[in-house]
Amino acid sequence: MRHLTVALSFVAVASALAQPIDTTRTWVVNGDFEQWEGKSKLKRAGGIQYAKGWSSATSKKADLFSEVATVESTVSTPKNFAGEQMALSGSNYAGVRWWSYQNKEPRTYLQTQLKSKMKKDSLYCVRYYVSLGDLSKYATGELGAWFSKDKTEKEEPVSLTYEVTVPPVRTKIYNDMFSWQGVCGTYESKGNEEWMIIGNFAATEKTDNAKAKRPKGETRPQVFSAYYYIDNVEVYPVKNRSSCSCEQLKDAESEYIFSRKGVTPPGLKPKERAERQTIYFKRFQRMIDPSMEPWLEDIKKAMTEDPAMRVELTGHFDATEMDRTRIRPDLAELSKERAEAVRDALVEMGIDATRISVAGKDASEPADDSGNEVGMSKNRRVNVVVK
Repeated sequence: MRHLTVALSFVAVASALAQPIDTTRTWVVNGDFEQWEGKSKLKRAGGIQYAKGWSSATSKKADLFSEVATVESTVSTPKNFAGEQMALSGSNYAGVRWWSYQNKEPRTYLQTQLKSKMKKDSLYCVRYYVSLGDLSKYATGELGAWFSKDKTEKEEPVSLTYEVTVPPVRTKIYNDMFSWQGVCGTYESKGNEEWMIIGNFAATEKTDNAKAKRPKGETRPQVFSAYYYIDNVEVYPVKNRSSCSCEQLKDAESEYIFSRKGVTPPGLKPKERAERQTIYFKRFQRMIDPSMEPWLEDIKKAMTEDPAMRVELTGHFDATEMDRTRIRPDLAELSKERAEAVRDALVEMGIDATRISVAGKDASEPADDSGNEVGMSKNRRVNVVVK
């Protein structure tokens, strides 16, 4: 049967975090990937078929990540084979290889059947959120969706490359490894489409790309591809194109990171400067957020000015993280891993590793015991003590 297929390129707007999907509005089944079966079977990559309503369009399967999966499976959240990220909402998300250098690794695609067939000449808002995997050496644009009357089932690990007309405003390169970015566009139906594929439909040489910098504190090697986490997929009818946007939405609590204002006062001795610095983290995050780099630089400068200085870096939990270790024992070392991430970053900046020791503590020594989100964000930290 001849397929009716139309590719949609997106105009992108950087976004904060989305609220849970409005299931009464969206035409996508299980757009947040929270409904799934075979939990005991999710032991490796390529498990998207366990998510209700989702499949892959080619023989190279897309990935499903879940908090329920063990770290050993490599598809857990927040830490997994592609990097580290919390779910946008809930505890699950999908993953897709968007592009690889010289097409050496097959692309992957997400496919789903909509709840209803689209109506001819009607407008639909298509929206989802992406975050670049920490271990991706590249970031790309060309984020799109493909609509068809029929399901696509390729028996080979091929790239689905089609001639797509690029709109006047091109998709930007998505290079944010720490936050979720909204991708959205309006689609005008040709009539009766009911299948959607998310992925890259441009030829490898026509896919805009740029090298991505590995996050500070991440020691695992990067891969020669652009890998993206995907969450909160929606398709819903709209009356006009202006109704479809990736507006700034309220931050989820798990993404809040404490950041103090101001700069280090001049005239302080290196020891005083080093001990003033505190590195803060998002909930369950091990890697150092870019917003913390000025304070990381201050530690490095202080240790460079005083070559005899040795420091101890001590990582801490917040109460929510500590409680979660009861069911996720792999998180028990999170506080120490945060200290190790700061140490690794300093070593990468030129500080001798023998001058740095690390330790991790539980949530029994909070910097703020108010119990609210701002207070707990102060507790997800690494302190510096000069020995």
